[in-house]
Amino acid sequence: MSSTDKPSVLIIGAGLTGLLVAQGLRKNGFSPIVVEREDSIDARPREWTMLVHWAMPILERLVPEEILNDLDNALCNPNLEFTAQVETLPCYNGVTGDLLFSSPTPGARRVSRRRLRALLARGVDIRWNKSLRKISRTENGITADFEDNSTMDADYLVGTDGTSSKVREIVLGAEKAQAQGSGFLFATGINRYGRVEHTNAIVDKHPVAALMMGASSVGGVGVLSAQDASDKSTWTTFWVKIWRGEAVHLQGREALDYIKKETAPLRDEFQLAIDWTADDAYVSINEMKYWVPVSWDNHDGRVTLAGDAAHPMLIYRGQGFQHSITDVDNYVHALLQLHGAAGNSASRRAVMGAYDAEVVKRGAAAVEQSLSEAEKSLDVGTVKQMLMATRGHGK
Repeated sequence: MSSTDKPSVLIIGAGLTGLLVAQGLRKNGFSPIVVEREDSIDARPREWTMLVHWAMPILERLVPEEILNDLDNALCNPNLEFTAQVETLPCYNGVTGDLLFSSPTPGARRVSRRRLRALLARGVDIRWNKSLRKISRTENGITADFEDNSTMDADYLVGTDGTSSKVREIVLGAEKAQAQGSGFLFATGINRYGRVEHTNAIVDKHPVAALMMGASSVGGVGVLSAQDASDKSTWTTFWVKIWRGEAVHLQGREALDYIKKETAPLRDEFQLAIDWTADDAYVSINEMKYWVPVSWDNHDGRVTLAGDAAHPMLIYRGQGFQHSITDVDNYVHALLQLHGAAGNSASRRAVMGAYDAEVVKRGAAAVEQSLSEAEKSLDVGTVKQMLMATRGHGK
């Protein structure tokens, strides 16, 4: 590679973080390749919403203008006038039903993960159905070996392959890289009720999303898709529920029955959203997992981690995606620092070592915070001690 060439970058994992890395690099003249073990972008039916809040300014500078211009396509409810009330997340008392607190989220936007992923995939070179097997050092970079017996060479490799990251396993060993079960279960249901009164019941709690905490479980309701502003019978809404319990992984009718029979009911619209769920609706239950990051072998500054591969955490305060966006911004900046000096291993070790150290320190603090938030969310006596109540959705 000559000093004027951009280095080749291989991104393992075509989730939001991996696609953001690709877009950030493409915007700066790189030609990254993304590999993904699934066989298509819609291979799995899972869908959920994500709030982009304190990292929104970072996201806006990361992605190309044509992507940013179409961000409304990924918004859950794009028809709103985004006032201070809309840009607030209310939390209700799980015992009394009264408002406990409201968390201001100025400038925040709630997005559909599936639609945002489709948007970020635009223009990206994605190689589907490729599962990573191992990574080897070479004289001038790395070689990635895949389960289909193919190989790919690159100057840099970044693992954005999620909570059960294969890249993390390779750079740390299976035992050290193992994500831990939190003991907290996360369920979600997606409904198109077809009845305006049911949709209105959800929207009346809040036109974006609302939470309920403090009665041995956490509940949430909100809008997932509202493309036709004039006909709420066509809108899709979602509910979530979090509780502490035995680890189960269920889908569909089996998951819905489990929630109704084995978990304590919520109250008001938060329970009605579950009760109104059709037997054939999408419902899933999974145990939330976490991993507190530690330093890894970065293969002389050529291999690293970002997003959930680097710091899988519980969903509280929506911090996970904000930190993923921050990782991507820092990674792109690191590679830009190294452009033209990629043959200088000392410089590469220093720059990428600094990236790694910052991700580990920031990520570890965020993971620990998410666990603390979960512990406090189930008891009304401790809910107001949560960072969500005292500091809102900030860093």
